[in-house]
Parts: sequence; C-alpha cells; structure tokens
Amino acid sequence: MTGQPHERNLQRWRELVDSSDLPGLHRVLTGLDRGSIEMREVSPLSGLLPDEVRRDVLRLAG
Repeated sequence: MTGQPHERNLQRWRELVDSSDLPGLHRVLTGLDRGSIEMREVSPLSGLLPDEVRRDVLRLAG
C-alpha cells in the first residue's frame, strides 16, 4: 500500500514501537475506531501470526 495515509500510519507504528508505548500499541491492535483499523491495514506485524492465534494473544493480553 502506498500514499500519504499509509505512510503516516507506518510512521505512527514506528513511533509507538520506538517509544515502547504498550498502551498505545494495545489500543491500535484492538481498537474498533477508524484510525486503529487503518493502522492495522499497514501493520508491520501483519502476517506474523495467523488471525486466530493473534486474537487469542490479544484476548490474553486484554
């Protein structure tokens, strides 16, 4: 994916990870708001875990 919104979201991922913002990461990974959904569309973590396993991890972390 390319374009300004995607580049902005990738930069936001970098900032969250670089600052070790765990609450922020949790919000983006579990949020149902448009911003969180758009962030997940360009997630650098996408594809690391099958969706079912990812949901289990998020449920345990929540």
